[in-house]
Amino acid sequence: MHVLYSKVIVTKYGGPEVLEMVEGSLRPPSTGEILLKVQSAGVALADIMRREGVYPMSPQPPFTPGYDVVGMIDMIGEDVTGFNLGERVGVFFQEGVGGYAEYVYANPIQLIKIPDSIKSSHANAVLLNYVTAYQMLRRIAKVTEGETILIHGASGGVGTALLELGKLFNLNMFGTASKANHSIVSKYGAYPIDYKSEDFVEVLRHCAPNGIDVVFDPIGEENWSRSIETLSQTGRFIGYGFTSAIKEGPFDNWLKEWKVFQERVQKDKGNPIYFYSVTNLKKEKPIWYKEDCQLLMSLLEKGKIKPHIAHEIPFKDVRLSHEMIQKSVGKIILIF
Repeated sequence: MHVLYSKVIVTKYGGPEVLEMVEGSLRPPSTGEILLKVQSAGVALADIMRREGVYPMSPQPPFTPGYDVVGMIDMIGEDVTGFNLGERVGVFFQEGVGGYAEYVYANPIQLIKIPDSIKSSHANAVLLNYVTAYQMLRRIAKVTEGETILIHGASGGVGTALLELGKLFNLNMFGTASKANHSIVSKYGAYPIDYKSEDFVEVLRHCAPNGIDVVFDPIGEENWSRSIETLSQTGRFIGYGFTSAIKEGPFDNWLKEWKVFQERVQKDKGNPIYFYSVTNLKKEKPIWYKEDCQLLMSLLEKGKIKPHIAHEIPFKDVRLSHEMIQKSVGKIILIF
């Protein structure tokens, strides 16, 4: 077997120009392994942060980025049962490495079967963005109907997933986004706040005087502290990212800083403080990941959710996908 395939590597830390397409040689899948021919792969902000070397514990170049992949089973290794050639499945690489490639290898236990009626790009959105949103809402915050939430970065991939699920769960919602993206926030019934020209703490002091029940904050640093100011007496805070590192540099001591922040808030205010990582929770509770994927795929099949796909970009234009992600609403997908 000597078949070449294309994959993207980060040659060194830097801008989109460090992404290069290279060729690799396929090998037959090992025992207990499946080879997938990729149809689509998701692009995430964490991919950009790893490319720049500012994500906590970023891999050393060269590496292939990418969390979520949808593809067809091309070859099945020995001792694998329950799957068929040509079957469409999804896989989530919890280390955020490996997805930007024409072919990927996966352990069958990682695979999620995807119904024929579901579009590949929508399935991609479920594998990362919607599972993230659902688990933060239900598994961590345990939101109940009628509660009030604040979503930072509301027009992004996870932000729009939080908005759509929040609407489905009958939550009262506020979302920070640039003025140009307020229409998408309003579309889901949320109150938009312009993070560039408005102080969200002041806005919420007037619009939600009893405080926010749950804040979802992917930004980090000062934004976390200001988000805490908006909580109700029983409000919960969930931090799930460090996007401010894109502009401000790496969080070298992020874990230590997080623990200090968590202890201070819980001592001073008594509010529950959580840091959510889809990869960590998947490691700790793998059955939750599969259960939540299956539930969300069912909602997709029934038309109860419809992920907002910003762009479907040809694989060869991978650099363009990284240039566009911070300017786009929803999820960006690479198409093979």
